[in-house]
Amino acid sequence: MAVSNERERPFRLPRPDQLDELSPDQVVAVVMRLAMEICVLRDRLQTHEQLLDAKNVMPAEEIEGYTPSKDESAARQEARRRLIESIINDLS
Repeated sequence: MAVSNERERPFRLPRPDQLDELSPDQVVAVVMRLAMEICVLRDRLQTHEQLLDAKNVMPAEEIEGYTPSKDESAARQEARRRLIESIINDLS
């Protein structure tokens, strides 16, 4: 899926040369690692949201409507960059 807007893709890493030499096993291993991480994070996030809502601490609607500050957005972007770099390092 091509991204048409730089705002949607705030950073761009150069394509590493080793990506041209990947074996199918390496690609599958990376995809599986990411899928496992996503599943764990989704489960934990859902647990937190359900507990917050059940204890009337924070309704689900408030979580959905949250907008991060500029500093928080920058920190999130940096965390994404580090994750992508670590994935690329796994491919080398």
